[in-house]
Amino acid sequence: MKTKLAILSMAGLLATPAMAEIQINGFANLIAGMTLDDDESVYGYDSDFNFDPASVFGLQVRGDVSDKLSATAQLVGRGSEDYDADFEWAYMTYMLNNNVNISAGRMRMPLFKYSASLDIGYSYHWLTPPDSIYGIDFNNIDGIRVDYMNYSGDWEYGAQLTMGRVETDTTISGTPAALELQDVVAVSFEATRDWFSARTLLARGKTSAANAEFDGFVDGISAFGAAIPNASEVGEGFSVNDDTGTFFEVAVDIDKYDWFVGAEFTQTEVDGSIIADNKAWYVTAGMRFGKFTPHITYEVEEADNGTQLGLVAALPSTIATGSEGLDTAWNGDDTQENPGIYQTAAGIAAQQELDVSAVTVGLRYDVEPGFALKTDVTWYSDDLNDLNDATLLKVGVNYTF
Repeated sequence: MKTKLAILSMAGLLATPAMAEIQINGFANLIAGMTLDDDESVYGYDSDFNFDPASVFGLQVRGDVSDKLSATAQLVGRGSEDYDADFEWAYMTYMLNNNVNISAGRMRMPLFKYSASLDIGYSYHWLTPPDSIYGIDFNNIDGIRVDYMNYSGDWEYGAQLTMGRVETDTTISGTPAALELQDVVAVSFEATRDWFSARTLLARGKTSAANAEFDGFVDGISAFGAAIPNASEVGEGFSVNDDTGTFFEVAVDIDKYDWFVGAEFTQTEVDGSIIADNKAWYVTAGMRFGKFTPHITYEVEEADNGTQLGLVAALPSTIATGSEGLDTAWNGDDTQENPGIYQTAAGIAAQQELDVSAVTVGLRYDVEPGFALKTDVTWYSDDLNDLNDATLLKVGVNYTF
């Protein structure tokens, strides 16, 4: 029903008489993958051949309301969401002059180099972009974006100011949570000259994440304020409630057509929360031989949980208040069913550490304009737990129309 309603809504948009000119573009990424060992799983894949984790189908409609005003909507169905089609973009754009556009509505947030074309696999050489950078829980924002474009000599450059809010689903220590980013302000700048391009972005916003079970755990820590003087402070440090989040990104690319090399780096911090500081980067390179493009990518993602471990270190591992109920709630008991608040806090803090890397080797074959066949092999390594290591094979088709 959801898909039918979305299609009917798009049909209504197409039928609007005020639209003097309608442009319809489509794209699809039909991607299948599997790990090469029965005990391995990574990026949503296991040893069973599966099309769902990365396959995407979409339609984009753009209509000119006037010479200066246009409307854009993008309808997307993802395999990871049972291909239920939904409007991920719906915004209006007003061309203030030849250099400045102002857009308002739900649109793609320009966090990364490939943000604008993230769902259009044909636009890049991989089957899917590096997960260490692009594997985040949100890409769209409800708000306003101002785009400035100009040139100077041989340089083309542009800047974007984005403001708004984000609501989406995420996870805290493996449990689902509702993520909300408020008062988001992001500024990005990009410059291109012939075969060289570079861009950077800085974003800030108030970050909150709500989960009933996790919130109950945080309240449980704070409730021991009478017995543990700093319990409330530590509980606040574990919570994610209107904490200031900062995101930084920089990317550089050199494309001489016969060969190319590129790199991208991101850093994420959410002050005063359980979320550990995160750094990620990749380096990629490839060569073009007619219709064939072999390529290789190395990526790394690390999260430093030193602050979170410090919160736990400030707590006593055991207490003796004279109340058996309170002491057991904090200390736990001899069963696995009740580890106690302290051990739970220690486990959650430990889970925030991350040190993973991956090497991907792939091949792209351009069958014709708008149609490419690709295959990738990724060797994923978890330096904290070898049991999570995996080898992933993916094959797929990217096309646009």
